[in-house]
Amino acid sequence: MLDSLRNATKTWVVKLLFALLVLSFLAWGVGDVVRGGLFGSGPAIKVGSTEISANEVNIEFKREVERLQPMFGGKLTAEDARKLGLMDRTIETVITRTLIDEAGRRLGLAAADDQVVARVAADPNFRNPLGQFDRDLMRRALARANMTEGEFLRIEKSNMVRSQMAEGLSGGMTAPTLLVNPLMRWREEKRVAEAVIIKDDSLPLPAAPDNVQLEAYYKDHAQRFVAPEFRAVTVLLAKPADVAPQVEVTSDMVADAYQARSDEFQTPERRQVAQLVLADQVAADKAGQLVAAGKDLTAVAKEMNGKVVDLGIVEKRDLPDELADAVFGLRQGATSQPVRTPLGWHVAQVTKITAGHVRTLAEVKGQIEADLRRDKAMDKLSEMANQIEDALGGGATLEEAASRFSLRVLKVPAMDAQGKTPAGKPVAELPKGETFLDVAFHTDQGTESQLTEVEGDGYFLLRVDQVTPPQPKPFLEVKGEVLAAWQAERRHEQAKERAEKMAELFKTGKPAAEIAAALGAKIQTTQPFTREGADTAGLPPALVSDLFNASAGGVASSATQGGWVVGRLAKVIPFDPAQQPRDSDAAQRRISAAVAGDLVDQYLAALNASIGVKVDRSQLAREE
Repeated sequence: MLDSLRNATKTWVVKLLFALLVLSFLAWGVGDVVRGGLFGSGPAIKVGSTEISANEVNIEFKREVERLQPMFGGKLTAEDARKLGLMDRTIETVITRTLIDEAGRRLGLAAADDQVVARVAADPNFRNPLGQFDRDLMRRALARANMTEGEFLRIEKSNMVRSQMAEGLSGGMTAPTLLVNPLMRWREEKRVAEAVIIKDDSLPLPAAPDNVQLEAYYKDHAQRFVAPEFRAVTVLLAKPADVAPQVEVTSDMVADAYQARSDEFQTPERRQVAQLVLADQVAADKAGQLVAAGKDLTAVAKEMNGKVVDLGIVEKRDLPDELADAVFGLRQGATSQPVRTPLGWHVAQVTKITAGHVRTLAEVKGQIEADLRRDKAMDKLSEMANQIEDALGGGATLEEAASRFSLRVLKVPAMDAQGKTPAGKPVAELPKGETFLDVAFHTDQGTESQLTEVEGDGYFLLRVDQVTPPQPKPFLEVKGEVLAAWQAERRHEQAKERAEKMAELFKTGKPAAEIAAALGAKIQTTQPFTREGADTAGLPPALVSDLFNASAGGVASSATQGGWVVGRLAKVIPFDPAQQPRDSDAAQRRISAAVAGDLVDQYLAALNASIGVKVDRSQLAREE
């Protein structure tokens, strides 16, 4: 056979076929490889002469995703972030930053290295409890942000240049009074209305229609009476409590755990400490003489023209070693002699001492036993999970695996995506969290899910036995709901008719009290409200808008939750900027900031046009 193949390859026909195969590889494969970057890919973004690779953009994108994780409960995926437009926002950020950097270089702007160092050293996020710059704190913060020290300093240097440009462009911007005052008069003008609320439930309940009418209403509004999708599932549960009885915890284990966790059961001594920091030996010697003379810390600070800093309540480990030994050797109320540390000379005073405490084994025995039992149960479950997966891989069914490992099987006849029965009650004993329901409603009917861990609550495996898709509930089953909905609509229509009659009476200009007496309604005068003050007035936003478009005496009505509201404009209260200087100043600051923002946007648009920006999204697609 092999000889036949070898001989066949020597014929001109086969050689031609091989040639065609090579050409197709060149057309389809090599082109992709070359374009994909075998010989180097082009930049993802080019701003003027600056090129940014796709890798740089994606690193920034990933940092932004990580920064936003807490807002999404740690469940924000890169794909979800792209759908939310986070990649587009990252691209815009990179372009904006690079445009400003490019413009800064063209203008010859730069930040000196010593200025950058001073700015970083002044950052309160990098200061220790003594108020001193702590490089280790900075390094830990940068490590959490996946950033090197050199990279951070380069970014800070660029930020300083950008701040210079922003300040030069929009710093000191003040919106003109001719712009601010008309806006303030429009925005802060207030109005008062006479209003009456006609609630639906204040009207008599309409008589029930006949079945023909009710069924017709049901058919026209069938989407309002749809049952959600329900699923019948069989669940294998492996929880810590299921294997806890099989776990042995001896007294020796408890004693060993107590020793290993001894720090956890110790409350160290704490002290309320204040200190004075001195710059040199001369000052320290003088302070030492004052302390020896019986002066307390406040008196020493006054003599030395220094400032007492309250360190609060500290433990010994919170202080530098030299200072810690001195402070924790003082009696309450005593002041120390000057102590030298790498941070300077310190004079400390202890104002309060809280003694330490060690909880005995007898006090914490129950807690340790419970923790050990749970930890060992989780370990056993982890081992069991591997065995269960092996059994399932060998062809065992869910029920067979449960029987083999003496685990519980939970049968759920029907549940919706919220874990509730058709009666609206929560299904008991379901695994905690959203993971279970997510798996249950993303597993096909007749198939089993993967064995899934629930954090802190063991494992589960489920099979979807039946899927009942969303469907209209039978008319007889929801007849009461249909009748209630029909009557609610009729009531709302009647309330609208009454509101229209009320509006006509308001338009006659009759006093509110006279109208109220004629209709047996209660008319209220609202608090003064602005265009955005619907909540203040207790009126629907649509009604507020209509009243601001009306003249004094104008009437409008609007639907609201459970009824209708009719309002008549009773009073217009103009806004006088001269009489409200504080509000006017605040408005001027807001408008000035908005104008400054517009200037920056226009400047960026001009930079975009003059410097030039190109984005190759195909590069980003390949990198992602």
